[in-house]
Amino acid sequence: MKIPRIRIEEIDDICVLICYLIYSLGCPLSKKQLIEITSLEDAVNYFSFVQALEKAETHLCEKIEIDGELFYGNSAAGIKAARELGATLPLSIRDKMFKEAVRVYTRDAMKRKGSTVSVRYIKNADGSCTVGVTIMDEITAVQKYYFSVIVPNEETADSYKHKITENPNAFVKYLDDYFVEKE
Repeated sequence: MKIPRIRIEEIDDICVLICYLIYSLGCPLSKKQLIEITSLEDAVNYFSFVQALEKAETHLCEKIEIDGELFYGNSAAGIKAARELGATLPLSIRDKMFKEAVRVYTRDAMKRKGSTVSVRYIKNADGSCTVGVTIMDEITAVQKYYFSVIVPNEETADSYKHKITENPNAFVKYLDDYFVEKE
């Protein structure tokens, strides 16, 4: 038996998803990034997404130019929508989309900044936090590791983020020693 795919169909729900992703990530996202994120597992129809983004531009999102590229950030109404209505979206969609948002954002940010390690986290409804870590290969600039972990609170998430970003080379070496088999 085939398991049905969960999709978000309503334009207003897609607007909330856009606001939720920007709010959860804590960073503006480009149209290209939002399309890539929401197209994961065909969660949102492309044409419905375009309509929702156009609608969100009117009052939920603000256009921001960064290094000559157009990004979308939340307006005050967008932040309110993300906080108050984000929980109405299916949990599986929120979780998958957040993980994909972390992956896409960190991949693109690391390419721009020449960085190899990025750590982001989101506070969950129960007070716990999901910490996402992306590590790029220094030579090939391809994603080498991505993982997420749930921690009990923001203090722990901040601590994890600080430890990883304080000495990223040691953290990567630890992972390589653990995962890469020596000949």
